[in-house]
Amino acid sequence: MPLPPRPLSPFTWFRQHAERTPLRLLLLTLVLLLPCVLYAADRYADMWAVRALDETVAEARTRLALRQRTMNDEFELAFAGLRRLPDLLALDDRVRDEVAPRPEAAPHKPPQASVGRRTPLNAFLKTFAETMDLHIAWLIDHTGLTIATSNYDSADSLLGTNYADRAYFIAAMSGERGRQFAVGRVSSVPGFFFASPVRQYGTVLGVVAVKTDLPTLSRRLRLDAAFVTDEQGVVVLANDKAHIFHALPDAPVRDMPVSARLLRYKREAFPELSLRPFVVRGISETHGLTLIGEATRPALLGVIHRPQDGLSLHVAEDVGEALTLEDRRQVRFHLAVLSGLAVLGTLLSAIIYTLRNRAQLHIIEANNQALTRLNEELRCMAERDHLTGCFNRRRLDEAMNAELARSARSGHPLALAMLDLDHFKAVNDRHGHGVGDAMLAHVTGIIRNQLREPDLLARVGGEEFALLLPDTGEREAVPLLERIRRKVEETPLPHADAPIPMTVSAGVAEARPDIEPGRWMHEADAALYMAKRCGRNRTVRATQVPDDSLAGGDAPPQCAILGEVGNEDGSPGAG
Repeated sequence: MPLPPRPLSPFTWFRQHAERTPLRLLLLTLVLLLPCVLYAADRYADMWAVRALDETVAEARTRLALRQRTMNDEFELAFAGLRRLPDLLALDDRVRDEVAPRPEAAPHKPPQASVGRRTPLNAFLKTFAETMDLHIAWLIDHTGLTIATSNYDSADSLLGTNYADRAYFIAAMSGERGRQFAVGRVSSVPGFFFASPVRQYGTVLGVVAVKTDLPTLSRRLRLDAAFVTDEQGVVVLANDKAHIFHALPDAPVRDMPVSARLLRYKREAFPELSLRPFVVRGISETHGLTLIGEATRPALLGVIHRPQDGLSLHVAEDVGEALTLEDRRQVRFHLAVLSGLAVLGTLLSAIIYTLRNRAQLHIIEANNQALTRLNEELRCMAERDHLTGCFNRRRLDEAMNAELARSARSGHPLALAMLDLDHFKAVNDRHGHGVGDAMLAHVTGIIRNQLREPDLLARVGGEEFALLLPDTGEREAVPLLERIRRKVEETPLPHADAPIPMTVSAGVAEARPDIEPGRWMHEADAALYMAKRCGRNRTVRATQVPDDSLAGGDAPPQCAILGEVGNEDGSPGAG
């Protein structure tokens, strides 16, 4: 009985369908993965909406902070001037003399005499109020009774009105500046009251007060999208006049007795100023966006408390961009779905294509590897000497240019040595070119064994070699060249008849920042030429070569300056 066929693995099934029905496989896979794409797109859209709202709110906070500073400076400028006005009046002698005790102030004196006597002071207060654009300026005695006022000649004159219960009067009688927002007791006009104590010989005898109404103060301040509340949480100034005398949620004014509300505000009830949090659908984080009153555009609300004035400055920065966030989120969602399907389709198409053409890819990969190996071989052939395996003259020129540039940047020394096999032509003539080639390979191996990792060895002629020595000066290169010279001398070339002795001559020159590669090699060649002319089998530095020789002249070499053999350590070498 035949065994049932083994079930196919998912990968094998996918590979077979990729080869037979690639388009059907692609559509089927996209349909199966569609729920995952929708979920990922929804999560991406949510994250984008949170990030976009964070960026929008951050930009709004920056604008809000700037507006808060500007508006606070404007308030400080306006209120600082208003606070100083009663101080000026309190220093006037006419004001101080009026609150000073007088003998004629006995109870039996008729009040009409005092009113007539105070007419100049009333006229002065009227002129002062008109000049300073004040609603009223008036003088209060120590009992709280108004004894002089700028509106003395009007129907709603303050003369005889008692203000002993006002907070500004109480503060001034205690020797401090007073300030308060309230509705006028006689005029029923709301405004800001500022008061200063009137002193005589250090004693507070009365209070001078000034009042500015809301329209006058509004002309001095820019309240764009802002409102001001007093210490009881009542809106006393606002860009939207309908918000005035509304109260903030949980405002302290709601805990005041009704009688106190009537005395200060002349009203019992204060509608609540609605401050509703703005909620973006799908975002649970709190971003501080608020809907103020009946507004439909969200705003970022900042508060500056001014205890010196008993006020709080509320500045709103419009963040209307949040209204379009949901629509933009939907656009991002649909784009993410389309992008996800496109990416999946591209990826699946690539996989299917890869499976269908795997065999061709293997062939291409093998061809690429062979081509890489061939290119490497060609590169080696282009820069290596085929006989010795050393770098050739072309590679040496490239290395010289690169090392000269690096030495100029870093300031490190750099040396170039030229080496030449002594009597190489005689070996070729006597033993043949095959032995000559073996001698070149033999010497190359000896030199390589003495070099450091960064040193570069190149064959530049028949029996001539060059050594590029990074981070090495002319003097430091001599010991290395001497080791090479002695090693070559001590290691003759093995031969059937007898070992063939070998020696080598060397010249070395140190690079300078402005030297050209050709000039540098010429100096090293001149040192090598001097070593050859002075007996061979020695090392000569370019600094030991006379200047006329370096310049290309034909002057005979001055071998005496080299000592016996010209070695750095002074020890004789074999000729």
